[in-house]
Amino acid sequence: MMKYRGWIYVFAWVLFVSAIPPKGDPAVLRSKLFYLPVQLDAHAGTRHALTNDAALRQLGRSYQERVRGARSECKTMACYAAALHLREDEVRQAGDRLVAAYGQNNEMKNVVNAVKAAGYYDRNIPLADTALLRFAWERTAEGMNYIFDTYLAGKRPRYAIIDSISFNVNDPAFKAATEKMLDGLLKKQKISGPYYALPLDAAIETLLLNGRDEAARYEPLTAGQNAAAYAAVARTEWEKYPYTALLVPGFGPDSPGVRIDHRGVARCKMAAERFNRKMAPFIIVSGGHVYPHRTPYSEAVEMKRYLTEELNIPASAVIIEPHARHTTTNMRNAGRLLYRFHMPVNKPSLVVTDSAQILMVANLDQRCMRELGIVPYRNVRILTGNEAEFYPVKHCFYINVQDISDP
Repeated sequence: MMKYRGWIYVFAWVLFVSAIPPKGDPAVLRSKLFYLPVQLDAHAGTRHALTNDAALRQLGRSYQERVRGARSECKTMACYAAALHLREDEVRQAGDRLVAAYGQNNEMKNVVNAVKAAGYYDRNIPLADTALLRFAWERTAEGMNYIFDTYLAGKRPRYAIIDSISFNVNDPAFKAATEKMLDGLLKKQKISGPYYALPLDAAIETLLLNGRDEAARYEPLTAGQNAAAYAAVARTEWEKYPYTALLVPGFGPDSPGVRIDHRGVARCKMAAERFNRKMAPFIIVSGGHVYPHRTPYSEAVEMKRYLTEELNIPASAVIIEPHARHTTTNMRNAGRLLYRFHMPVNKPSLVVTDSAQILMVANLDQRCMRELGIVPYRNVRILTGNEAEFYPVKHCFYINVQDISDP
């Protein structure tokens, strides 16, 4: 009996370890959520110019004084969130100074070119460089404020059941941890630093405190579990297939501890059947750590496991997209992967799912505009009760600062 008990302990430990999601790199999180200030910091001449701008220095002093004052005055988490919040007049003044710097600092043009290349602020609406710079800054400030409101003050996000704060705002331990975090940031900040440095650090640390590093997990997506598929793209004979890829959206389990929902299994079986008929050379499985709240299991990772281990699909043919949390982002993120993997975007890809979700795909444009600010695909066509084809669009990289787990 003791011999078997030892193996039981080993098996239990393996299950426990396999349920621990990978840690997201804070630098990746920072870049995905706040690409503009990351680029401002990456160009030494621009950072120097902004650090020494008199108006921005004054804004930085005022902001730090407000946060320092909060440490002695605030009794609630809402008070701390309000102190960290970037105010409308501050955002406008900082935007003015960024625009002014564009005309005075040659490196600022390199920043704007990097921003353009990333596409994070591209809504498929042409903007002059200065307008793009201001817009990117406003989106940056909006994202920071969203984090403070949601993950310090505990305001309800759009999808509260999966995106809410990880703590009770009245928990003394949470308040103490936040205060320790702020003390550390204030200690390392210098008055001479860029205006955006303190709120940016505070936003990232707030997410880490809440365990909301999902957006940085599994990156880069061309490596790790996707490395073999990424390598296979270059040797794929695309003309042999009617579709570039089969997109399989995930379905999160209702109960804790369940790795894959039966509806996710059914969708995998549909995709495997079409893959074996050579309808596409790759399957994109799409879904993050979604249901239940803060689950350790990624829908995409578990669907790939099922496809390869149970349905004998080659691992090199299955691409995980482990961040999407909704049908809107299943479609958007699949498009991002098609571009990042240098796959053909002039031929359609095929959504393979159950009939209820196909109906959603058929009527998704308005929801995408409302929640993402763009329609991240084109030419959706419903083929059957389980299939819809679509084409990606380049502006699918536009960032959604209201979804910090999958911007």
